[in-house]
Amino acid sequence: MAKLTVTGLDELEDGLKRLEQNLRGVAETRMLQAGAQVLVEAWQTEIGARGHRITGAMMDSVAATPVTAGKDGLEISVYPQGTDSHRITNAQKAFILHHGRKATGRGTKAIKGDRFVTAAEKAAKPRVIEAMQQALNEYVARKE
Repeated sequence: MAKLTVTGLDELEDGLKRLEQNLRGVAETRMLQAGAQVLVEAWQTEIGARGHRITGAMMDSVAATPVTAGKDGLEISVYPQGTDSHRITNAQKAFILHHGRKATGRGTKAIKGDRFVTAAEKAAKPRVIEAMQQALNEYVARKE
């Protein structure tokens, strides 16, 4: 009867666990940041293309948040940040331009939403995936 002896499986398992821990830390953060940068550019492009630029403050304020730990792992968000001189947040402006609003009768007119955020994110999705994959490839290449 043939006998098979395997050595080194414990070391392989330990190495894979260390790789997973590294990916969950530095590599995952770099991937999220790379994807977010592409998404920031897509938001800015779509804001300009839709004519949602009066002063440029909202467009210039689109940025990624720092990477944080969420309930399902690390996460990052992209949205307009800051406020204007009237203390209206740029995120509120983007929300109204995206979803629209009804006239209130107190001097505010109706605005039809044009779903520009959905369009920006849909258009950017392949480039976001590509940027995240490139960030992972670069991380792995440096570790070899």
